[in-house]
Amino acid sequence: MKRRSVLLALCAVLMMGLGGLTKMQAQSATGKTHRVLMAVSSGDEMDWQIALGNTRNLIAGLKPDTVEVEVVAFAGGINMVKADSSVAADIAKLQAEGVKFVACQNSMRAHKLELKDLLPGMGSVPSGIVEVVTKQEQGWVYIKGGR
Repeated sequence: MKRRSVLLALCAVLMMGLGGLTKMQAQSATGKTHRVLMAVSSGDEMDWQIALGNTRNLIAGLKPDTVEVEVVAFAGGINMVKADSSVAADIAKLQAEGVKFVACQNSMRAHKLELKDLLPGMGSVPSGIVEVVTKQEQGWVYIKGGR
């Protein structure tokens, strides 16, 4: 009888320990915010499909953690965020999930574009390359979008 009591006590301690471990794992999984900047300078649709697919996979793969993603379009990439973009529906879906899309104002000027010429919900930054550097200095992870 004493042996059974000792075994039950050990089982109880073990179960409490495992319960605490599970709780600790859950807290660490949801306690982090990931900040990722995806920069796309290509105007090639395939590069954008890859970048947008990687963004979807990133968000899904890091759940339940919070993921802040910003996609900055500059150079030739500015053409894929114009109002008639072939990836407009994919961008709109990601925007609905909280992904922020911004366009480089330098590239907009070079392509004679204004914010009204771009997809709905697009923001802008003065310089795409400066946005990359600034976000990295703030601790954001940089990913080059496309191939």
